[in-house]
Amino acid sequence: MLNPKENREIWMKAATEHKDLLEGRAAETIEKHRKGWCKLRFVDEEGNPIVGKKVTVNQQTHDFKYGANIFMLDEFESEADNKTYRENFKKYFNLATVPFYWSDLEPEEGKSRFAKDSPKIYRRPAPELCVEYCEESGIDAKLHCLVYDKFTPKWLPKKDMAAMEKFYEERFRQIAERYAGRLYEIEVINEILCEAGWTTQTAISEKKDILEWSFDLAAKYFPNDCLVFNEANQLIPAAKQDYRNACYMMLDAALMKGAQIDKIGIQHHDFIGARATNDDEYETAVKTGGEMFDPNLIFKGLDIFADLGLPLEITEITVPTFGETKEDEELQADLLEVLYTVCFGHPDVETMVYWNVPDGYAYSPDTRVWNENACKGGLFHHDLTPKKSAERLWELFNKKWHTDLELTTDENGYVEFRGFYGEYTAEIDGAAAEFGLHKAEDNCIEIEI
Repeated sequence: MLNPKENREIWMKAATEHKDLLEGRAAETIEKHRKGWCKLRFVDEEGNPIVGKKVTVNQQTHDFKYGANIFMLDEFESEADNKTYRENFKKYFNLATVPFYWSDLEPEEGKSRFAKDSPKIYRRPAPELCVEYCEESGIDAKLHCLVYDKFTPKWLPKKDMAAMEKFYEERFRQIAERYAGRLYEIEVINEILCEAGWTTQTAISEKKDILEWSFDLAAKYFPNDCLVFNEANQLIPAAKQDYRNACYMMLDAALMKGAQIDKIGIQHHDFIGARATNDDEYETAVKTGGEMFDPNLIFKGLDIFADLGLPLEITEITVPTFGETKEDEELQADLLEVLYTVCFGHPDVETMVYWNVPDGYAYSPDTRVWNENACKGGLFHHDLTPKKSAERLWELFNKKWHTDLELTTDENGYVEFRGFYGEYTAEIDGAAAEFGLHKAEDNCIEIEI
């Protein structure tokens, strides 16, 4: 097995070589596109300016969404672990991907598992349980996902196109009845470039116009929601294939035909070791890795998809850990920072979603063939204590990309500052007020104390 030093040399090589992109392009974009000017004026009850007083300005939330899947909500045997998971999630994330996999949402025809007290299925907490937790915790919830032919119920007439169209429409209708207008966004279709390898797909996967059909149906039932396309790892292929990338061409064609896509989602899983059956295979996989964290390739892939003129989202992220040492954890944290810096440093990326929160609870349908747990891609240990990667993610959005200032009002009661977009509090003379600093808004605000 490779030692931590060898792993670092392989996996941080590209980031070291392209340090200029992290300290140049990414930093410049973050300053230009993630922050804005804000002017506050403080007055007393008579409208007179409050002059020469110290003002403390503290950012409370980020407009940029950074989340994770919430598949382990209340899924642990221990109530203490369930409580820890709930506390950790709202501390580290402001967005949650909620599972709406059809095979587990409606395992028996007509018996949907929307309600909180629905029968439990591992890694598939009931949607209402998840959405209610998010609403109580100030977290946005996103739906994953409406059309995903890899996970369809066994009872469906899978090869009957006309029947499947009706069943899918009823699925959309039922979900919209409960959640239209209630969620941050709706993932409409997922991983259709992967369907050739599935044994479970229905006749819907054979549709020539599957994108247009899926998004037209979604627009019918979710007319006011953000409708998202989601596909497996495509940033690095796009960087290498330019505009001949299959995913890019598929989206380009669908958009020209009028598909109502609002956002392009691309996954970024590095599942090193998921297929390895012995140490030699694992070491070979590690030796060939690294390009998933190449700033040059990531930027180029993002630029390709941004050319389609829609906001971008990194919908599912996995960063592996190559061992149990402090050095291994530090490397995972460093790789995470490279990826998040590039994506936060691209003006078209609006959202980033990490995938599995704790180690040991990832998707592993058949450990002889595929075991995501082997990647140790969680941000937390199996016992739910944070790894260095979780701490790094928190520091990025709560320290590095965060605004906390002490200012003094001028002769007209004004303070002016440049801060990251989000919600804020301002305190002066023991009195506090809330305000928002948001892109494309008039951020000149008068506060009466």
